[in-house]
Amino acid sequence: MDSRKYTVEYIPEFADCDKKYDIKPQVLLAWCAELAGNHLRSRNITREQMWKDGQVFLLTRAAVNFEKVPQYNNKLYMTTWEGGTKGSQFTRKFVVKDTDGNILCDVDTMWALVNPHSHKICRPSEYIYEQIPCEDEVEAKVIKFKAEAPEKIKDYTFVYSDIDANGHVNNGVYLRLMSDIIPQELTDKHLKTLRINFIHECRQGETVGLYLEINDKICTAEGRFPDGKVSFEAQAEFV
Repeated sequence: MDSRKYTVEYIPEFADCDKKYDIKPQVLLAWCAELAGNHLRSRNITREQMWKDGQVFLLTRAAVNFEKVPQYNNKLYMTTWEGGTKGSQFTRKFVVKDTDGNILCDVDTMWALVNPHSHKICRPSEYIYEQIPCEDEVEAKVIKFKAEAPEKIKDYTFVYSDIDANGHVNNGVYLRLMSDIIPQELTDKHLKTLRINFIHECRQGETVGLYLEINDKICTAEGRFPDGKVSFEAQAEFV
């Protein structure tokens, strides 16, 4: 086994899935974050130590390519590895396989290294731990996308249960909000691709307008602050 990679077994529980028994996108994203942290922890790079040293990773972009959406109670194996750096950010890949070794989905992610005390972004050259990058690629690719003329659907004010231990809105909340404004005729279908960019963090009590644009089976969503600044943008393609 490649020592640069880290694999864990998962079994989607009932609460992890939607009414189609497909895993919810926000659950898959949470698993990615958990697996990334556990990979570092397996090398004695703990979240607690990183916090003390003034360095934590924050997810900034993610892209998912689905061959088959993982489903309820079906055992799977999730593998992650560091992809190195790209510009000012760190890359990390994930692959999800079934028990026969078939790829269910893969994930491409980008992470910023941030000082949790000053909230300043650190350069990759400032990272004080060892990296063990692997050049293996995945089908999913983080790319730029933009809604041309999205329609405002509603406002949403973030509440206590949306906040994680970093003190801001958990990444999965944005995927949940997107899912909630997509019409049922599309959410009844299965996901083919998913992308999300986290641009400006949100906190409890802040309000964003939720915007949506639909082109055939592709939905592009945005969350905007009252001043027009974009908090997040996400895109989902269904089949």
